[in-house]
Amino acid sequence: MSKTIEGVPEFIEYDQYLALFASCGVDPKNVVEMRMANDGIHVLVFALDEHGMRRYDMQHDGTEYKHRIFIPLRRTTSDARTARITPVTK
Repeated sequence: MSKTIEGVPEFIEYDQYLALFASCGVDPKNVVEMRMANDGIHVLVFALDEHGMRRYDMQHDGTEYKHRIFIPLRRTTSDARTARITPVTK
């Protein structure tokens, strides 16, 4: 028997799960990891080419390129931070 925690659901429905990704503007099939933190949402995704296909490093070892996306949590109107995408370096 698992321990229950007041206010924490025993599970989430698949539609709810997909809605988390949709609210962040990312396709779950391209997500490696998504972390919600007190400063915003951090997402690690597979990098895509201009055709929407995953990019591979064919000159070296054929590994998939990845990008980190950060979506800041704005608590005040003076917060000017915006989402940023950075490539993952090996």
